[in-house]
Amino acid sequence: MKIVIITLTILATVCFLAYIYVHPFGCVNNTEPSVILPISTQLASTITVLRPSFVEAKYLDAFTKGTPLQGYGYDFIKAEELSGIGADYLLSIAIHESGWGNNYYTKTYHQIFSWGVWDSGVTGEAYYSSITGCLVGEYQVINGVKTWKDGVPVKIKKLYLTKGGAYYSGETLSAIGKYYASDPNWASSILSIHSKLVNTFPEDIQAKEWAMETGLLKGNLPSPDYVTSDYWTKPITRNDLAIILYRINKAR
Repeated sequence: MKIVIITLTILATVCFLAYIYVHPFGCVNNTEPSVILPISTQLASTITVLRPSFVEAKYLDAFTKGTPLQGYGYDFIKAEELSGIGADYLLSIAIHESGWGNNYYTKTYHQIFSWGVWDSGVTGEAYYSSITGCLVGEYQVINGVKTWKDGVPVKIKKLYLTKGGAYYSGETLSAIGKYYASDPNWASSILSIHSKLVNTFPEDIQAKEWAMETGLLKGNLPSPDYVTSDYWTKPITRNDLAIILYRINKAR
């Protein structure tokens, strides 16, 4: 008799656990549990890349130390000024696309963004005489005529991040990746690199980037004037602090 009771108890326990597994928290309705997207996917689809990075060239060069991309920190910042895309995002994309500057297209065409590189071959759009040219643009002789060729960041801004652009779908990494790459994990992969990069920045730079990305500086707080503003060098007022804390609390 004891054996039967023990057996029935075990079976009941197994059935109960199976029920909990199939119906989390014992829910008896047929509603499917909501799907929670990985945080990297959420961020890649919500955070704009069109914002100042506030970073100095030395921090970008420190992150790429020992790679062919080292020494171009200033050029990435200049590319940010020209395109409006944060230098930290530009570097993260370049690292991903060029294999830290080690792939064939970087060595042959100085192309660190895979621009003009297709499965079927490479177009003239890919070629630059230097990585600096790829980032900020350069003059090239095309059909015997000296012609200015924009750097890839400016081209990304015009075609992918400007309303009306041929591949515009928003201002996020996911929006760029929709047409920029065939890899569905493109944006998440770049965001992973970006996270490691930003973690090497001083806390004040991280805080400024976070404030811009979360939109806390919209509304009553003025956004920094791009490049020329001394907004961040001024002491924060009690009113500024009150608004920031209010918005953080409201977003919780």
